[in-house]
Amino acid sequence: MKSEKPTLTEAGTSLRPLSLVQQLAQEDLSSRSASLYQLFKGDWSCEEKALIATALLELLGRQPGLPDRAAFVLLLAELARDWSALDRAETPPDRQRRLRATLVRGLPLYLELLETSEPQLRLASLYLSAWLPEGRAQLLPVLLRRLEEEEVARVRAALALALAQLAGDQPQVRLHLTALLKAPEAPIARLGAALALTRLLRAETPMRAVRLLVRTIANPQVVAHDYDDLPWARNSVVADSSDLLRLLPRRRLQFALPVLVEALASANYYEALSLARTLLYLGFASQRPGISFQAATPTQQAILSALRTSLSSWQASELLNTVEAQARLSAG
Repeated sequence: MKSEKPTLTEAGTSLRPLSLVQQLAQEDLSSRSASLYQLFKGDWSCEEKALIATALLELLGRQPGLPDRAAFVLLLAELARDWSALDRAETPPDRQRRLRATLVRGLPLYLELLETSEPQLRLASLYLSAWLPEGRAQLLPVLLRRLEEEEVARVRAALALALAQLAGDQPQVRLHLTALLKAPEAPIARLGAALALTRLLRAETPMRAVRLLVRTIANPQVVAHDYDDLPWARNSVVADSSDLLRLLPRRRLQFALPVLVEALASANYYEALSLARTLLYLGFASQRPGISFQAATPTQQAILSALRTSLSSWQASELLNTVEAQARLSAG
């Protein structure tokens, strides 16, 4: 259900978001959590988002010892990400520009937070930085230096993802990501590099990165906990890795078929959805819609058999919601 729009004052500003931000400074954990939840979930106007960003920046600057600062930074990142999603027109509306200017004004603070002693706060600050292309000139040298200095593995993974998103077109960034992938790093750090390179290079992704994604699907427990801690995670590491495989040419993924089929046996609902889509992509994407699947190849038959015998895949197939997918699953 959509949240109720806050009532605006005559001056055109809203008191409710400001009040919620002020409550973040309270000592009571339950009050802070409730206010933070409302700020994340509220259906705020662009003007109200600018107010929230301004108030958060003032709060973070004025009270550096506040608990939950990482959550506040993630809220700023959500505001920055929302703007990026809206910014498809050549000239954004004035209110969107004001929101963006407010977020960018916090760049000196974000640079400080990247150096903090709290790993979770560094991680959140990296996620925010990734959504600030206007600050690339200031952020890129700091992120590259942090990649040399950072010791916490999951933060190193976040550095890889932030660098790719912020400056993936830069040759030096791609070289650093490739070096991270090849180095004797912790599994989550190497996975971060593999994810970043796959998103950047797609068909040209190094085979080392592709194999690492497939191994992660086969043995997710090695990195699952650390991956869930990354703000970039959309679902589980299995589902997200499987989604990325569909960015690659099918010919490079034939070796992965047994792993994907086996992963269905222990997949949860959303993992099965992703795995089913990837298997259908590998086995059937080159065929014309509407053709008969009765004369399927052995590979196609194996894929359909795996989908039929997996309850989670049957549930996932319902979410595919396309006639062709249903035809593929029901072909005999």
